[in-house]
Amino acid sequence: MCHKYPGLGRIDNSGPDNKNKIKRVFYLNNKSYEKTYHGAIRCKSCHTGVTKIPHTDVAKVDCASNCHIIDPSSNKPFSHKKIVNDFNASVHGSEGSNTPHKEDLPVCKDCHSNKTYHAEYEEQVDVMTFLKVCEECHQSGEFTQRFYEHISYRKTKRRPSREVVKLCSTCHADKKLMDRHELDVVIGFANTFHARALFYGNTKVPNCLNCHAPYQLGFSPHRISSRKNIDSPTNPENKHETCSQSGCHIDASTDFASGGYVHPSPEKIKISKIIGAPETDTESQQQTRFQNRVIGWIQMFYKVLIILVVGGLGLHRLLDFHAARRERKKGGH
Repeated sequence: MCHKYPGLGRIDNSGPDNKNKIKRVFYLNNKSYEKTYHGAIRCKSCHTGVTKIPHTDVAKVDCASNCHIIDPSSNKPFSHKKIVNDFNASVHGSEGSNTPHKEDLPVCKDCHSNKTYHAEYEEQVDVMTFLKVCEECHQSGEFTQRFYEHISYRKTKRRPSREVVKLCSTCHADKKLMDRHELDVVIGFANTFHARALFYGNTKVPNCLNCHAPYQLGFSPHRISSRKNIDSPTNPENKHETCSQSGCHIDASTDFASGGYVHPSPEKIKISKIIGAPETDTESQQQTRFQNRVIGWIQMFYKVLIILVVGGLGLHRLLDFHAARRERKKGGH
């Protein structure tokens, strides 16, 4: 009744000495909300403690609480509690992270938004045709359509690879934030083959989650662990299995994943230059380093060539302008 007005909102003060201003919009489009994941859930099912207007001292939403939705597989109230517990035990969670700066850790809504289903999947002819088969037995058309759309959507990528990389980079490309947690800033990813493929529009190229939380190997984005963990897919002992998962480098050799860095950071490059190559380097690692040097030389050559060409064109235009001006002066005399 109240949140249907587009102008509803306020300016909040935050940060040291209340200097930062945050604009908070409380408008809610009911028709759009009904099409989202949470469209069948009443507001007060998540926003508990709302008993008066204006709402004050309201507890934050707890994603681990039971919903007013019955899980058809168990006939019990649905809950994200298992996922929340997994997340809390991961490197991003308050229990699994060793950082003293717990306030910097992400929460559910930092990665998840209550967006609507993708229209392109709902409008496919074969999807809607199969939906009619479901309705032959399941009498509630609304439930059947919602359930089937949920299943068909889950079978697809919920985020394009480029969007996943952008989301992860929000934190992991922030040098100040990474320094606070004594982690490497991931800025070298832009120079990798995966990033180049993303740039040129390859939608099937792996993203951060394909390596750090591959579902094929029994992992999940909610259970990301440190590479120091012996069970982590990015642990040196498990990299070969991670790289050779279905849809990636299936025929990769054992040395394939150990050659060079996947996304080198300035700190890693600096350390590798200081300590030099280890004596136990494999032929694949040496070849990778040589290839990287060759690529570096080629890039430098093209940079110099571009500067010379552009500079030469600029100099030619200046000389041409000078000659034309001199001719005009002679004609004037």
